[in-house]
Amino acid sequence: MRIRPFKLERWFDEYEFRVDLNLSASCAAATGTTELLELAGPEAKSTYLNLSLDYIEAAGTRDYREAVASWYERIGPNDVLATIGAAEAIFLLMSAIAGPGDRLIVESPNYQSLAEVATAGGAEVIDWPLRPENGWRPDLEELRGMLRGGRVKAVVVNHPHNPTGVMLSRDEQREVLAMAEAAGARLVSDEVYRGLLYDQADALPPAADLSERAVSLGDLTKPFGLGGLRAGWIATRDRELLRACAVMRDYTSICGAAPSEFLAAIALRHRDALLAQKMAIARANREAFAALVERHPDRLSWTPPKGGVTAFPAYAAPVDSRTFCRGLVERASTLLLPGAVYGLEGHFRIGFGRRPEQFREGLGRFEEYLVRA
Repeated sequence: MRIRPFKLERWFDEYEFRVDLNLSASCAAATGTTELLELAGPEAKSTYLNLSLDYIEAAGTRDYREAVASWYERIGPNDVLATIGAAEAIFLLMSAIAGPGDRLIVESPNYQSLAEVATAGGAEVIDWPLRPENGWRPDLEELRGMLRGGRVKAVVVNHPHNPTGVMLSRDEQREVLAMAEAAGARLVSDEVYRGLLYDQADALPPAADLSERAVSLGDLTKPFGLGGLRAGWIATRDRELLRACAVMRDYTSICGAAPSEFLAAIALRHRDALLAQKMAIARANREAFAALVERHPDRLSWTPPKGGVTAFPAYAAPVDSRTFCRGLVERASTLLLPGAVYGLEGHFRIGFGRRPEQFREGLGRFEEYLVRA
């Protein structure tokens, strides 16, 4: 397989650990090991320290898969395949469902691997563009027209959306599912931002609960700030597809890590408390950025996100996005993500997951840079 460089990851590889402040991170505020063990009660620390470091079940420990399944209504532990973060989940799934002659419709902008893995496997990927002039709202009639072309294997969506934070309504979600299945396609839903909502009324049911063929992808990085655990999953009631993904996994990680899945299960069982904590931070940071946009309407514009911890503002400086963001690194040791990694100039991604004191300091540096750019 020949696959093109992952633009977002290459940018982070170059700058993420060179700067003082990262304003572009797409995950919630970090959670520590001690915090998780305290949530689980007095016996958890001893259990954790005495875990065997041998191989674990390839599908994931039963405890972890039960914890994942508890976040669904119609998914059981045998409908879950544990993965090394959502990155492996995407790789396994796309390798299993997309090959030469297949067509996939993928929302754009997107996390590059949602389209790139299928493309590298010989499939045709059709962009379903979200446009800033429409507030990044998906155009369902445009999707309907794309599906008329036939031979579509899957429709791939991501809500809350990275990087814009937009969300489908419940009615729109069900319409997308109905259109996809009427065309013989399955719905693949990247739900790594599930639970990160500024208004709980906007919550969407997971796709895997809505259809036996639909697939939900999840992980602990974005909602819980647990990227270091590298704990993710594929959830679907389509057991044949799940087995195909498991076969692919024999060629990647084989299985997860016992300490990671132990801690991940704790996080999932205490998700409500953790999510409330993370969203309080994200809400405060979103409000601080909104105030910045109000102070500089000639330099910045945006669509406030409904979910997730990222937004995708536009800037007015007459330079390309890489130059714009690189200047902030060089002058203020502060990191944003250029829109160029999503194929969209004139924009940058900002993240609201950092601790408020860090975010405010970074925002101050950005404002000073902005007025001089």
